[in-house]
Amino acid sequence: MDYIPTTEAERIAWLERFNIFMQANGASYGFTPAELAELDSRVIAAKTAHENCKVLEIAYRAGVQQKKHTLADAIALSRTDVRRLQVAPNMTDAVRVEAEITVSDDTPSTPSPDAIEEITPPEIVLDFSKRERVTIHFGPNPGNEKENGKPEGVYAAEIQFHRGGLPEHEADWQFLEIDTASPFVHVVHEDVPTTYAYRACWVDTRRNRGPHGDPAVCTVSV
Repeated sequence: MDYIPTTEAERIAWLERFNIFMQANGASYGFTPAELAELDSRVIAAKTAHENCKVLEIAYRAGVQQKKHTLADAIALSRTDVRRLQVAPNMTDAVRVEAEITVSDDTPSTPSPDAIEEITPPEIVLDFSKRERVTIHFGPNPGNEKENGKPEGVYAAEIQFHRGGLPEHEADWQFLEIDTASPFVHVVHEDVPTTYAYRACWVDTRRNRGPHGDPAVCTVSV
């Protein structure tokens, strides 16, 4: 086995211990002060970059979750307002069109096989606060399950995942589950904190699949 650990955190810790050893003993083995200074400088730079990256990753994840939650809150409030508009006594179809809300269609129609392609893909909100668990909220409003019903004509959502974060190739996504109701709990077994990426698409009653929504990424604790 390689004497250098595999995870970044363990590598930084090893570098720090090795640097301490070298600064105390390197001269006895023929290393010059300049060589020891270069090692010290590079170890400090690596540790600083690692810590800065962790701060940026935390800020990014927090920003993504804040965006999703604030968007979900705005959509939930708008849906409540739309329900009031729809039953207002002075509401007309012309006003519904102007407000870009649903206009009732009294003529039954057969859904097109391509209708699933026109439905906005499901969004994803991840809850990874529990160890070895990722709770995947999916739908048009995953931040509020009370206002997160499936679109008309949708049977379920197909959830895919990739261990290690966003995959480099489309073919690297793996099937996880077809779930008819949000949320879905993914149980993982890891020895070290591991990053997972998830995405979802709608599946209609004929099992046709629509486009995938934006992926979401999290790091699972152990």
